[in-house]
Amino acid sequence: MRALRYIAAAAVLFLAAAAALPAAAQTIGEAAAAYKRGDYATAYRGFRRLAERGNAAAQYNLARMYDKGHGVSQDYAEAVKWYRRAAEQGDAGAQFNLGDMYAEGQGVPQDYAEAVKWFRRAAEQGDAKGQAGLGYMYEKGNGVPQDHAEAVKWYRRAAEQGDTYAQNNLGVMYADGHGVPQDYGEAAKWYRRAAEQGDADAQANLGTMYHNGHGVPQDYAEAAKWYRRAAERRNAGAQNNLGVMYGNGRGVPQDYAEAAKWFRRAAGQGNAWAQANLGDMYEDGKGVRRDLVRAHKWFNLAASRSSAEQKDLRERAVSGRDRVAGFLTAAQLAQAQRLARAWRPNEGDAARPPEDGDSDRRRRVAALQRDLARLGYDPGPADGATGPKTRAAIRAFQAVAGLPVDGRVSEKLESAVGAALRRIGRAAAGSPPPRRALKKASTGSGFRVSAGGHILTNAHVVRGCTEVRVPPSPGAAAQRVAVAARDKASDLALLRGPAGAPFARFRAGRGVRPGARVVVAGYPLRGVLAAGVNISAGTVAALAGPGNDRRLIQITAPVQPGNSGGPVLDAAGNVAGVVVAKLNAIRIARATGDIPQNVNFAVSAGTARAFLDSEGVAYETAPSGTARAPEDVAAATKGFTVLVECWK
Repeated sequence: MRALRYIAAAAVLFLAAAAALPAAAQTIGEAAAAYKRGDYATAYRGFRRLAERGNAAAQYNLARMYDKGHGVSQDYAEAVKWYRRAAEQGDAGAQFNLGDMYAEGQGVPQDYAEAVKWFRRAAEQGDAKGQAGLGYMYEKGNGVPQDHAEAVKWYRRAAEQGDTYAQNNLGVMYADGHGVPQDYGEAAKWYRRAAEQGDADAQANLGTMYHNGHGVPQDYAEAAKWYRRAAERRNAGAQNNLGVMYGNGRGVPQDYAEAAKWFRRAAGQGNAWAQANLGDMYEDGKGVRRDLVRAHKWFNLAASRSSAEQKDLRERAVSGRDRVAGFLTAAQLAQAQRLARAWRPNEGDAARPPEDGDSDRRRRVAALQRDLARLGYDPGPADGATGPKTRAAIRAFQAVAGLPVDGRVSEKLESAVGAALRRIGRAAAGSPPPRRALKKASTGSGFRVSAGGHILTNAHVVRGCTEVRVPPSPGAAAQRVAVAARDKASDLALLRGPAGAPFARFRAGRGVRPGARVVVAGYPLRGVLAAGVNISAGTVAALAGPGNDRRLIQITAPVQPGNSGGPVLDAAGNVAGVVVAKLNAIRIARATGDIPQNVNFAVSAGTARAFLDSEGVAYETAPSGTARAPEDVAAATKGFTVLVECWK
């Protein structure tokens, strides 16, 4: 059962509670306002005080803070305690959430019968979530005898109240003929109701109905539309199906690169069908560079992750894996197997083989073992003043020692864990760690490329930095961000900032053409020019860089030191490139006797997208058919262009 606990808007919940309890309204109102503005400490104090006095609304909301880890360490046991107190006073939301905790085994031993008890109490009060939860338990036979008709009854009650989870599941019951006569038209009706409210599962299911012509006229374009909506909400099945549509050219123009992109995103989430499809793409070189090592990796993963019910998929994946293996050397086969072992969900296709193989890993692990020995730590329990830190360091060390081979990841962890161990050792010896204030060494530009907070910039902007910092919003103090990946060959780097901020979209379809108008945004000459985003305009001069390097485009828009990593936007405001360099005017003048004018370069959008694809980043594209006013494009850049600071 997917997590269904209430996460309704805080202000609505809290102010409703205030209306019900006028004597405590001011305190709850203050807590609600504090929670809404992110002041969790104040919200916690207010709810805790009321909760201990027996206020059910406060008990419920205090439980939510523990449940979500808002302002306190996430503690499911504590959440259960407060949900139970509110539930016993008849709070339907708390009853449902307590049931969900029992169903998931969070904070309490998993107990379906107890989950059913609390779902039923909420359901009988007319609570839609409780009704949907009870329907699910009857559908699966968890805590009650399996009874599809009873499941349909409770799903319907919740669905008629607008609950999207119940609407989608009721559609599934009609599609499968469970508890009701099979009726594709009725299934499509309920899928649509949930899909139009944004439920990704229902959007994917409605796409399948249009794909197969079940309950609706067969319409591949409509199927692709609903698959895309679900895919953009990270529904792995829809991502795979959208990839199939692009691969076959049904409902969308045939585009193998686009197919590979969606297969990669679904495969990164562990979808076995997509993993097998991606194996086919790598084997045939469709939409990606032909790579039999990676083809073997994805076939191998699909074979191992396919379920017992997916016999055909497993046979296909095993056949592909064995077929490809016949063309690999022993070293290549070993590399492919290491890649499969090293894969983790949401990694996409980003795993790389280690540069130095097993011997390099053994060397790094041995170095960490020496660090532990020098610090005098026993890998058993440590109960002294530094015990918790010691255990945390040892767990981190063990994680490194047990990692599958991946040179890039292990090297990062080696540095972090080694430094942590040395700091702990100094603290245990009574000497404070040395403190050296970092100084801002240089600045560059970058721009957000996903809802998940990914920021694209140049690799040279973050080269050699002890810390990389980015202001979360214009005028705010810069905060440290992680460097998630680098590609020296294309001079690109990926940073991971906070999620939820506006982000840029790449131009869809063919690349930008020579003569096209472009706008460059960034933070050049920081401290000399205006503090905000600076804008310059120009055109695309050529579709290659020095030495006919097709990874670059040449632009006439003026750029200055600090522009590196900023976006190059087309007339519609979509990303056409990433600023990377300007021609050295003095050097060219010495060589030719003439000073070049506005000869600057950017990494092409295609190269940038390939880098993001390889890292599994869910960026978005948009059509560039309609031009916008330059000032409107410039205004939009302020929402997603960021200052990147290098501190050493």
